Amino acid sequence: MILRRTRLRGPARLETARLVLRPPVPGDAAALSGAIGNYDVARWLGQVPYPYGPEDADRFIAGAGARTWMIERDGRLIGGVSAEDELGYWLSRDVWGQGLATEACDAAVDAFFTQTRRDSLPSAHIVGNDRSARVLVKQGFRHAGEQRADARALSQVMATRLMTLTRAEWLARRRYALRTPRLTLRELRDGDLPALIRIAGQDAVARMLFNITVPWPEADARRWLNAWRYRGRLGFRAAICRRGRMIGTIGIARLPGRSTVTCMYFLDPSHWGHGYAKEALVHFLYDTMARFHVQTLWADHFDDNPASGAVLRHAGFMPHHPDTGTSAARPGEHPVTVYRLNRADLRPLAP
Repeated sequence: MILRRTRLRGPARLETARLVLRPPVPGDAAALSGAIGNYDVARWLGQVPYPYGPEDADRFIAGAGARTWMIERDGRLIGGVSAEDELGYWLSRDVWGQGLATEACDAAVDAFFTQTRRDSLPSAHIVGNDRSARVLVKQGFRHAGEQRADARALSQVMATRLMTLTRAEWLARRRYALRTPRLTLRELRDGDLPALIRIAGQDAVARMLFNITVPWPEADARRWLNAWRYRGRLGFRAAICRRGRMIGTIGIARLPGRSTVTCMYFLDPSHWGHGYAKEALVHFLYDTMARFHVQTLWADHFDDNPASGAVLRHAGFMPHHPDTGTSAARPGEHPVTVYRLNRADLRPLAP
């Protein structure tokens, strides 16, 4: 994939839930040549030569534009992404299959559309590169034709599938809105961070969740927020708002290490006992199970949180099996009940 570069002003650094995207520097040449020099990586990158040496990396670094980033995880360079005139990306072979390319491209695509007035962002992948195709489809790219292009690493001309993401599609994939009789559900926003910290960082809430501490540091909360933004696909949380004020969150995702789809939620204790969680859950599941074609959904709660069980049963969930779980807000393992919901059993919406 050719990464065209133009000198443009833009942010020097982007952060996602797991990654840091930063400009390339001369000291990256050794890591770049080592990673791109892997044939499994180079063969899909169009104009990248193979072997790929330090001199090639030096030339790339010297020509990099303001929307070309190195991808780091835990301080280690693991890939690159560019959104100058088109989207291009690569990852080290040893980190494939972890959703990192999608995460990096989310940030790069956002930077492109917020920094330019362009109506669309093109990209392309060599036919047969199914991994790259899946990343683009997750972003909302659509097929825009085919052409034949030189693949230097393969020393041959290859069929290339052209893809395009429109600004309208990008915007649609960054906004979520759902109204219930008393509530509004919407995408998480940067301005929600103080409310998130205040609500989830309370002991009464955090001890019923799995990975939130008391107190909840701002840096951790920001990573959490970035991880759960709406991107037009499974794996997001919505803010639950009452009269314009955020009072909790609700989400649906296929969690790491699980093939099943799970829902989750929490509410500010000052709003407990009014039926808001029940109302939000039923309406949210009607929307998202249809939107993402989910037929079976799972959820769980600590057994010392019976109110959450009542919310799940109200929506149509049935207890499935006992388990144990841990919470970052309290020591030890604790009993958990796992619930299952078939879409046909979802509680009807009130007329």
